[in-house]
Amino acid sequence: MEALIKKAKDGDRHALATLIDTHKTIAFNLALKITNSEEEAKDITQESFLTVLENIKKFRNEAKFSTWLYRIVYNEALRVIKRKSVPIEGKHADALATESTDSLEQRESRQRLDAAIQELNENERVVILLFYMAEKTIKEITSITGFTESNTKVLLHRGRKQLKERLENEHQEKS
Repeated sequence: MEALIKKAKDGDRHALATLIDTHKTIAFNLALKITNSEEEAKDITQESFLTVLENIKKFRNEAKFSTWLYRIVYNEALRVIKRKSVPIEGKHADALATESTDSLEQRESRQRLDAAIQELNENERVVILLFYMAEKTIKEITSITGFTESNTKVLLHRGRKQLKERLENEHQEKS
């Protein structure tokens, strides 16, 4: 990955395209989870990659490339939300991509999980998504979001607890 980043910084468009292809799905999903709008998520992802293109030479390798990119996506998504003053607590029908090989039960489980994630507050949702979906460490999440390490841990703990409670309550209601 470091060689690819170096090539991209040196102006290799193919290397930059490879970096973008590698991270485009997770960047889009992060934007989608924050905005709950596919159109806005597409725009945010595109703007974020334009920012990467314009600033790749400034990337200092102090963090992972993905952390730098997700920070850009996160900030762009927050900028869009603030500009529109739209609450991000809404529902999104199918934000977690499901593969055609998933069984009906797996898809339903993913939809229930997605719905439960959408019910979390913005900060808890972002931390949960970065930790589990983007597989970021606590340190990387703090770098992306600007939260303190202890705040990130608290948000992750609260988010997990609320997800567990919501999913258990839903299961009990069905029984």
